[in-house]
Amino acid sequence: MAGKIFFTAVSVLYPVIVYCGYRYWGLSPRRLSLMLLALAFYHFLNFTRSKSQVERGRTGIFVVLILVCALVAFLADNILFVKFYPVLVNLSFLSFFGFTLWRPPSFAFRMACLHDKSLETSPSFNAVERYCQKVTIAWCVFFVVNGSIAALTVFVGSDKIWSLYNGLISYILIGLFFVVELGVRKKMQSKMQSYIPVCDLDLDSRPNGVLVSFDSGVDAANAGGNTANAVGNAANAGGIAAGNKTWGDFVSDVSKVRYFLEARENTPWILHCEDSYYFTVALLAMLQSGRKALITANRQEAFIKEIKKPEYGFLTDEPFAGDVSATMIQNVLSGSVNEECAVECAAVDNASGECVAVDDAGKCAEGKCTPLKFGKFDKSKAEMVMYTSGTTGEPKAVYKQFLQFENELFELVKVFGNDWLNRKVYSTVNHHHIYGLLFTALLPIAAGLPFRRHRIDFPSELANVAGEAAVIASSPAFLKRLSAEADKAIEFKCPPIIYSSGGPLPEEVARKACELTSYWPMEIYGSTETGGIAYRQSKNGPVWTPFEVCKMSLAENGCLNIKSSYILEAEGFTTGDLVELYDDGRFLLKGRSDSIVKIEEKRISLPEVEMRLKQTGLVQDVRVVPMVGKRQYLAAAIVLNGAGREKFAGSTKLAINNFFHDYLLKFIENTVSPKKWRYLEELPQNTEGKIRMRDIQALFSLAESPNFKILKFRREPGMLTAKLLFPATSEYFDGHFPNFKLLPAVVQVDLVLRLARNFLEIPKELSKMNRTRFTNPILPDVPVMVEINYNAGAGLVNFAFTSVDGKSAYSNGLLIMNTNVANEGENRE
Repeated sequence: MAGKIFFTAVSVLYPVIVYCGYRYWGLSPRRLSLMLLALAFYHFLNFTRSKSQVERGRTGIFVVLILVCALVAFLADNILFVKFYPVLVNLSFLSFFGFTLWRPPSFAFRMACLHDKSLETSPSFNAVERYCQKVTIAWCVFFVVNGSIAALTVFVGSDKIWSLYNGLISYILIGLFFVVELGVRKKMQSKMQSYIPVCDLDLDSRPNGVLVSFDSGVDAANAGGNTANAVGNAANAGGIAAGNKTWGDFVSDVSKVRYFLEARENTPWILHCEDSYYFTVALLAMLQSGRKALITANRQEAFIKEIKKPEYGFLTDEPFAGDVSATMIQNVLSGSVNEECAVECAAVDNASGECVAVDDAGKCAEGKCTPLKFGKFDKSKAEMVMYTSGTTGEPKAVYKQFLQFENELFELVKVFGNDWLNRKVYSTVNHHHIYGLLFTALLPIAAGLPFRRHRIDFPSELANVAGEAAVIASSPAFLKRLSAEADKAIEFKCPPIIYSSGGPLPEEVARKACELTSYWPMEIYGSTETGGIAYRQSKNGPVWTPFEVCKMSLAENGCLNIKSSYILEAEGFTTGDLVELYDDGRFLLKGRSDSIVKIEEKRISLPEVEMRLKQTGLVQDVRVVPMVGKRQYLAAAIVLNGAGREKFAGSTKLAINNFFHDYLLKFIENTVSPKKWRYLEELPQNTEGKIRMRDIQALFSLAESPNFKILKFRREPGMLTAKLLFPATSEYFDGHFPNFKLLPAVVQVDLVLRLARNFLEIPKELSKMNRTRFTNPILPDVPVMVEINYNAGAGLVNFAFTSVDGKSAYSNGLLIMNTNVANEGENRE
C-alpha cells in the first residue's frame, strides 16, 4: 500500500518534479530518466499481477512505451523524451476507456455498479447504461484533447509551460470535467423514475405530500408528484367521494383497511371498486395483511353468488343491490377514524373508541392509539385471483402470485418507465383486468406517478387533459370512437403517451389517433395468463417485439408458447394465437385458434355465453359466434326445447330476444351480450355431424326478413339445403290472387339467388334461366324445403322446392350465372 501511495504521488507530481529537478536541482535528463524507469517498473509489477488478458495487454503496451522514452532519454540525455510521460498517461486512459466501449459495459457504468449494487437489478439498468456510455465517450474525447495539448507542450513553448499545464491546468480541467459530469448525472438521475417495487413500499417510500391520485375535477399541481397536493373536492361522474390523495393519505387509508381486514377471519376477499384509488388502497391492504384478493370486473349478482363462498368477504365502493353481503370501503375509511389522529394513528383506541393525542415526539402514546400499519410484504406468498373467460364455458379463475406482477412491472418500467417522467396517468380501461391493473394502478404506485381516480369514458374528455403531460392507457374501442368522433386535432401541451391493449388496433385507426394526438399508439399484446408478451407501433410494421424476458416458441398446434419470469409454469404457456415466428424472437399474429374472442376489446368465452343460455332451461342447443359489421358483436343461433317452445308460443321475436338478453345481463356485460338472434329447429351440421362456426356466421350475414324464416339449413361444398317458412303476413303474398295466396314464381327465383349468393358465393349477375317449372303453389305458413346446387365451373345453379316429406314438388329450374363479372358482394336486400 505504501508503494502504491508513493508511486501514485510521483506519477501525479511528475511534471513538477521534472521541472524543479531540471531547472533548480541540477538534475540531468539522464538522471531524470531513472524516475521514468522506476515508474515503468511499477507499472510492470501491475502488469504481472493483472489477471485480465486485456488489461495485461494494455498495461504491457504502456510499459513498453515508457521504457522506450526512458531509454532514449537516458542514452541521448535529452529532456524531450522525459516530458512524454503525461502524453502516455492520457494515451493509456484513452485506450482503456475506449476499449470498454468496444467491449461493454463501459468503464463509467462499471464504476456506477460498484457504487450502487442495486443498479444491476433496477429497471433503469438500460437507461443508466446508455448514459454511462455517453459519459465514457465524453472522457475519451477529453483524453484526446488533453493528450494532444500535452504533446503540444512537449514541442512548443518552455519547460515552465509544460510543467504548468501538465502539473496543474490539466488536473484542474479534470476536476472541472468531473464536477460538470456530476451535475449532469444528478440532473439525469432526477429524470429517471424513482421506481420502488410494490412489495417494498414502506411508510417513508415517498414524502407525505406527494400526490398519489387526483379526481377528474381537481387541478392537481405537479404532475410528477414531487410537491404537496392541494386537496380539492370535485364531484365525479360515478358519484363516489371526490378529491386528491397524497402519499400520507394513501398510507393512512391502507392502514385503516388493513386493521379492518385483520380484525376479521375472512381470508379471501372479493374486490371490486370503480374508483381506482379505493381499488389500489384495498388491494395493497389485502396484500400486506396476507389476504387473498379476488379481482373481478363482473359485478352481476348471479356471478358474485357463484364465486363467493361463506368464508369470503366482499369489498366494494358501490352499493350492492343483491342479497350478497358487501362491505363499502367508504365506511371502512371514515366510519371509525378521527381525522385529527389519522396522520399519526391508523385507528382510534380499541378500548375507549376515542382518538388519543400523540406525544411530544409525534408518536402514538403506547397502548392508547394503534400505529400505522403499512409496510413490505412477501411477493412470493401474496396471492391474487383474476377472473377471465374460460374455454369450458365456466368463468375461469386465473391464480397469480404477486411475484408475477412484480416481475412484469420491472420489465414495463425498464422499457417504458423513463418516458413517463413528470406525467399524470389517465385510463379509458377497467383496472379489474390485468392491463388496467398494471398500467393504471400498480405502475403509478411503483413509479411514483399520480393517477386519475376515474376512467375517461368519452373521447371528448381528452380535451380536458390537453394541458397536462399525460400517459393514457386506452383500448382499440376507445381509439376507434376517438377517430370517428373527433374532427380536429387536440392541442395537447405535449404529446401524450398512449398505450392500447385488449385487441388488434387497425393501422388506419392508429394513424388517425396520431393525427389527433401527435402520438402513434403503442400496442401491448398479452393476456391474463401470460401478462405482457410483446409490444409494437404499427407504423413500424405489423411485427411484434417481445419483452426481453419473454422467450418465444411454437407449440405443436402452431400457436405461440411463451416462457417468462412472470409465468411460473416451467413449460410456459401456450396461447390460442397462431403466429409466424422469426429467428430473432419477433413474431406476426395470424389469428386465434380457440373460442375466446374479443368484442369491443373485452375477452369473452363463447362457450360461457352458450352455457348461460342453456341455464335458462329453455334451450336445447345454441351456438354463439362473433360477427363484424360496423362494430364487433356476438350473434346467437338458438334451438328451443319443449319448455321453450311452450313458453314463447305466440310471443314476438323481440320479446324472446329481450328475455334471453336480460337473463345474460346477470352474468355478462351488455357490451358482450349477443346483438342478433335467430331461432332454428336445429343447428346446421356437416356430414360429420359437426357444427361449424362459419355456417352460423353465414346465417347471420344474410339480413333477416319478416317475409320468410329459415328454420334449418345444411351447407356442403356447392350445395345448400334449407327448410323455409313464409308467414301469412309476408309481403310476398300481397297483390297476387287476394282470395288465394300463393308464393309468386319471381319471388322463388329471387330467393334462390339470395340464398345462393350468401351461402354458396355465386356470381352476382344472372345471365338467363333455363327449364324453370312451377308445378304446385307454395302456400302461407306451410314449411317447404329448397335444395340449391352450384356448379362453379359452368356457372350453373340448379334449384328445387319440395314439401318437407319430399312427396310434393313445387318448382325447379336452372339458372345460368355470368361468371365473367366479378362478384361485387352479397345481396343484402
